[in-house]
Amino acid sequence: MKPQTKYKITIEDESHLTEVTSRRFTLVGLCAAMGVVLLLSLILAGLIISSTPLRTLLPGYLKESERSATEEGLMRLDSLMEVYEKNQVYIDNILRVTDTERTSSDSTGISRPQRRAVTDTLTGPSRGEQRFVSQMEERERFNISVLAPIAAEGISFRQPGRNSLFTTESRGSEIGEVLMLSDENVENIAEGTVIAIYYSAADRGYEIVVQHSRGFITGYSHMGSPMVSVGDHIPAGQVIAMSPHPDTKGRRILRIRMWHNGLPVIPYDYIGEIEERIDKEAESYESPRGK
Repeated sequence: MKPQTKYKITIEDESHLTEVTSRRFTLVGLCAAMGVVLLLSLILAGLIISSTPLRTLLPGYLKESERSATEEGLMRLDSLMEVYEKNQVYIDNILRVTDTERTSSDSTGISRPQRRAVTDTLTGPSRGEQRFVSQMEERERFNISVLAPIAAEGISFRQPGRNSLFTTESRGSEIGEVLMLSDENVENIAEGTVIAIYYSAADRGYEIVVQHSRGFITGYSHMGSPMVSVGDHIPAGQVIAMSPHPDTKGRRILRIRMWHNGLPVIPYDYIGEIEERIDKEAESYESPRGK
């Protein structure tokens, strides 16, 4: 039988001519020992690099100050891009409005800044959050169904026109649509103060917001030229604007929105039933009632 080859590793102290330690290994044991030493060396080197300033010498590594400056620069660039997009859309709309060769339908195609898709990484709502949302929703329903009607009892609401009519489909909506006659102006539904007047290109008409007592606010939109100014205190029944411009079907539609203490309410529930004194022109514009 061939004898097994062994290797000997000896460590000697030459100053004293003494042997410190001596180990014998086979070929397999020697390879295993060298592998263990190499693995321990790599682990030790990794710990030294990761826990000491030596890590800053690695290729592609940024210093803490440079990393913070880079992150801040990226956030500023993102904000600047958002402002740039809004300004560019504003300029495009100005150019479209001032274009003398555009058609009348171009005014409805107003450009708007594109919203970037944001992935929501938040976890679902907790039980406490769900309970809070449920309580707030219940409080809003109570304010709309109980408190708002009680507050409205002290206000004398009236119709926005003597021969106007709510469309059937909008009587249960928060945006009431009222059909007006061509020679009928828009009247204030309750005493209050004008707090805002502006022109809406999307509705192709003026919008007027009136603050009433007891926490009520009314917004009129899609109207002709206004007849009041901001800050005017106007009684119920006063003319506030000219009749709305006709749409593609020839209908003159006034849109009304109402709020009580910041919560939207249904206008038809507070303005009430409008007198059924309608001529043939207004009656032909009314939507079918399912008869």
